Amino acid sequence: MVADTIIACGKGHVFWGSWVPGASVTTIRLGPRRLGMCKAGRHLSLLRRVDESELTAEQRGALFGAP
Repeated sequence: MVADTIIACGKGHVFWGSWVPGASVTTIRLGPRRLGMCKAGRHLSLLRRVDESELTAEQRGALFGAP
């Protein structure tokens, strides 16, 4: 089980969430993306998993706290 995964929405918001491969209860799977609620912006969006190396400095600050 994958827990504490960085997830991004279509508008660029990033947040922590659970992403279990092959299973989804609160989202609709669409290949590598899922349709679900963005926890950061509180809107319906396409969600995707994000590798930490892809994050901008602003996104890192939002997830890990400002340095």
